[in-house]
Amino acid sequence: MHDFFDDIPARLRRDRSNTPASGRPFVFALVLCLVAGVLIILDRQGVITPIRLLIQQSVTPAALVLTNLRDQAADLVGSPRSAADLRAQVSALEQENSQLKADNLRLQQSQVENASLRQQLQIQREQPWHLLGAEVAVRSSDAGRRVMTIARGTTDGVRAGMAVIGQHPGDPAALVGIIESTGAHTAEVLLITDFSSQVSAHIIHAAQSGLGLVQGQWQQGSRLRLVQVDRNTLIARGDAVVSAGLTGSMRIPLDLAAVPANIPIGSVETVSSSGQEQSAELRPFVDPDQVRYVWVILNQDG
Repeated sequence: MHDFFDDIPARLRRDRSNTPASGRPFVFALVLCLVAGVLIILDRQGVITPIRLLIQQSVTPAALVLTNLRDQAADLVGSPRSAADLRAQVSALEQENSQLKADNLRLQQSQVENASLRQQLQIQREQPWHLLGAEVAVRSSDAGRRVMTIARGTTDGVRAGMAVIGQHPGDPAALVGIIESTGAHTAEVLLITDFSSQVSAHIIHAAQSGLGLVQGQWQQGSRLRLVQVDRNTLIARGDAVVSAGLTGSMRIPLDLAAVPANIPIGSVETVSSSGQEQSAELRPFVDPDQVRYVWVILNQDG
């Protein structure tokens, strides 16, 4: 009996050896192909789709964990290896940020300057004036006077008596004041709304015009007032008022040169009569209190 059992492994080994070794891979490949074909058919029929989705849902969290570990390892390898490296990197980023801020500021300044220059060119195409742009630097805090300081002076060719204009979008460039005093790099501008401001003016009514005097009325609760208009002069609400160019010849207690003619000032709002004269309340085309950038008319014979 012992010999019988001992002989079984020997016979099994002989039986297995009867199958050619070269045929085993072929059989294995054939089985794999059959299994793959069956899986493809089942997948197309939607039989194994739930199983595949379940496997994907099970594997996805693990894949995400492995991806995060890989990214953290990459960050660790690429991060500074010392406190000195970290400080150097922070310093470089701060310098880059400072440079970007400076470049952005210069870009904004250039945009403002370009807009002002385009506006100036447009005004000069419409009027025979030689203009000098200027920023409004300071406004007087004295409630008794309406003046402002501009960042231009005698070194730029600015003189007392020169007209100063401003412009609001949609409105014509209009008179806002007259240079009252100058320094080397700054100048004081007396606004046309100040009570001491007086400018000779023409009232334009249809194809006719009349002469008058524009006075500032801010301290008396108004803006501008047109006075000394002959009673026979035609004047109505909405009529335009422009400079007459006669201010230098008038006996005004200010050191003023002749303001050029035909500078827009404002429009008539109300008209009143007294004796042989008429007067009118005016709305200025440009509110002097609202301008931030102005132009000095350098040529006084325009």
